[in-house]
Amino acid sequence: MNAGFLKVLLVDRDPELRKERISALKKNGYRVFPALDLQQARQRCKPGTYDLIVVNAGEQPDMAFEFCEWIRRTDPKQAVLLMVGAIVQLPSRDYMVPDIPQRLLERIDSMFERVDTAAKAA
Repeated sequence: MNAGFLKVLLVDRDPELRKERISALKKNGYRVFPALDLQQARQRCKPGTYDLIVVNAGEQPDMAFEFCEWIRRTDPKQAVLLMVGAIVQLPSRDYMVPDIPQRLLERIDSMFERVDTAAKAA
């Protein structure tokens, strides 16, 4: 699957790291659509609109966690990642990833490589 066709909604309030994350994703061919807060993201979350929704737990980890859980309940097929810092205390989920831009990119790339592998095998 060509990364250039993959649409990523990035929910991130941190202006400096948001720019770094967007830049890293765009350099690797992803189309990035930023949302500055959870309310804006919730308004944009229509089934099938994005290939992936990435949420920065940042200053509101509980709200970010609940938002990701809401996505999983309302659209189980939607790919979602929650970026968390080292000191964030949330229940562990398979969609959590460290908030380091390079680790985020590695996780996204691996997610979509698995999709490609499964599609080729089918």
